[in-house]
Amino acid sequence: MIATIVLGILIAAVLAYGLRTIYRSFFKGEAACCSESCSSCNGGCSTKQSLDDGYRVRVEKIERFPIHRTIDVDGMTCEKCIYKVVRALEKIDGVTIAAASLEKQSALVGMKENVDDDVLREAIRKAGYEAGAVTG
Repeated sequence: MIATIVLGILIAAVLAYGLRTIYRSFFKGEAACCSESCSSCNGGCSTKQSLDDGYRVRVEKIERFPIHRTIDVDGMTCEKCIYKVVRALEKIDGVTIAAASLEKQSALVGMKENVDDDVLREAIRKAGYEAGAVTG
């Protein structure tokens, strides 16, 4: 009797975890990580493709702006890193849209008015990453 109850609880827990994982992966587009260096998924998370697609769409929009810059960024390893860098750049007055790429280890910004390169670098540093050369 007790063994049946314990077995039922274990089955329910495994089922709940599986349903939660499926929901997060397919409906919310979340994953534990998306880094190439991740030991649990070896960079094969389902989020990687959606990140690449989102980056491409943002880059197309950025290239339409009269002023755009590319900034080398060191230290990004996952989708949370991308989010932090993009949000830090988009908080700068004058920056309209930003995008970041794990593969390229860089960020792009689209601006309607010119923003000093040091301001862009400082925003990335405050987000916790190392900013390199600014081109464009």
